[in-house]
Amino acid sequence: MAFEKNAILEAHKLIKKYNTSDPYELAKRCGFIVLYADLGDVNYAQRDYYKRINVITLNSKSDENLQRYSLAHEIGHAILHHGFSTAFFRKSSGCGMVNWAEKDANDFAMQIMLANFSDDDVDSMTNYELVESMGLEEKMVDYIN
Repeated sequence: MAFEKNAILEAHKLIKKYNTSDPYELAKRCGFIVLYADLGDVNYAQRDYYKRINVITLNSKSDENLQRYSLAHEIGHAILHHGFSTAFFRKSSGCGMVNWAEKDANDFAMQIMLANFSDDDVDSMTNYELVESMGLEEKMVDYIN
């Protein structure tokens, strides 16, 4: 079933399988199509699944760091929530509520991003410093496990 996968374990399995934590390389190796489009000021990315094809569209207005994270997030949806389209990865309203699918994808994406740091870096930096060095918003610290 689509909802029974562990996001953290699945991220590590994918990194090990392809020997990379680069979201662009992972998307390529998984056979996903990556496109860019102006998705406005609120949407970071979207993933469409049609006829067994995953198409991930990144917001061309987002900076490179957010695009990398958004791509990892959408790969997470593709791996964890197979067969479903995820409408948009977007800025939250600030109420702090995130549905289970978005939490899973954020947990997955954070593991992909953290894999770019050495164990010593992770041990010597606070979670806030890690998120800042990734170029992400402070609220993303909640997804560091």
